[in-house]
Amino acid sequence: MKRLPAGLAICLLAIACGKKGDPQPPLPRGPNAVKDLAVEQEGDDAVLTFTFPDRLQTGEPLTDLGAIEVYRVVDPPAALTAPPRAAGPAAPPTSAGSSGELHGMGAAARRTATNVRMAEEAFYGNAGLVAGLSLAAIAEATRGASVVYRDSLLTLFTQEKGPEPLAYAVVSVRKNGERSLLSNIVLLAPEIAPQAPELRPPLLEEGRVCLEWTAPEKNVLQQPVEIGGYRVYRRPLSQDAYETPLTATPVPGTSFVDLTAPYGVPLAYTVRAVLAKNPKVEGLPAEEIIAVPRDIYPPKSPTRVDALSEANLVRLLWDPVDSADLAGYLVFRSEAGGPPVPLTKEPIVDPFFNDLGARPGKKYAYTVRAVDRAGNQSAPSPEAVAEPF
Repeated sequence: MKRLPAGLAICLLAIACGKKGDPQPPLPRGPNAVKDLAVEQEGDDAVLTFTFPDRLQTGEPLTDLGAIEVYRVVDPPAALTAPPRAAGPAAPPTSAGSSGELHGMGAAARRTATNVRMAEEAFYGNAGLVAGLSLAAIAEATRGASVVYRDSLLTLFTQEKGPEPLAYAVVSVRKNGERSLLSNIVLLAPEIAPQAPELRPPLLEEGRVCLEWTAPEKNVLQQPVEIGGYRVYRRPLSQDAYETPLTATPVPGTSFVDLTAPYGVPLAYTVRAVLAKNPKVEGLPAEEIIAVPRDIYPPKSPTRVDALSEANLVRLLWDPVDSADLAGYLVFRSEAGGPPVPLTKEPIVDPFFNDLGARPGKKYAYTVRAVDRAGNQSAPSPEAVAEPF
């Protein structure tokens, strides 16, 4: 066999290596689709949670996120929320060998992409844009590695037939406008909130405000409702809104004792019922009541006072009084059955006192009163009698 010249063989090999195959689609450059979207109802809000989008479809970091769009469908049809139909298995290998197998896999991928696109178009056709979160809004909604968005359901609760099922999805958008695929679609069947309890006038006692209320029997649509407990809220009148409830878990009964109410501060209270099957769903707030706890309660008296006589003075000692707002003690002395005379102009903090004005040969009776920071004085202690020598 006649050999080809070496140069010609190399040229033919180069031509063969440079042969073009089937055209390939461009690599996708949009963000990765969110795959872990979750939703639950808390009070009057649908709370959406998902991992912060940080990757492109190529696997590279997403460094130019421009917005996150939140979509909602009211009363979605079952077909809308079904997962996209996957493509069937690839065609079996043909006589063409590996090229036929690759052709079959390409067809399967195309069918999958078509199904996904059709599912997205159907969703967009029924959905409404709830929010387009800017970078500032995304930063405010980010909690650690997750984004948390709250969608108010109040307008749905006001409908005559009540709230309908909801479907949600989110889309990430780059600053250049490239969009991710639709996230996984999540469903929420909103619960109907209970009516408001009815608060009774508060009972003010020493160191506590006692609250009682009447339980609601129906929800906001006038349907029977099962209550799982109550959350109690308190705010100073100088503050516009209520914050976290006074207890970490709902109160099981229809009464509550607030042991942390500060004296002298006007306070507003309200109560909200929660559903038995979903304690995160709170009902309407009770009409708030106002309470102004005042410290009119004197501390306890010292239970024992000792008077030790010495030359030209009397040393007094007494058992300390255990009181959270104790300001100190006032010491009184009476002589020959006369009225008690204060020996201290201001409360003293130590449980002892030296009467340097006592005269030898005189008989004295001493009492001590405890005083709190509000100026309330206790009853006098038992008398202690002494006579300097």
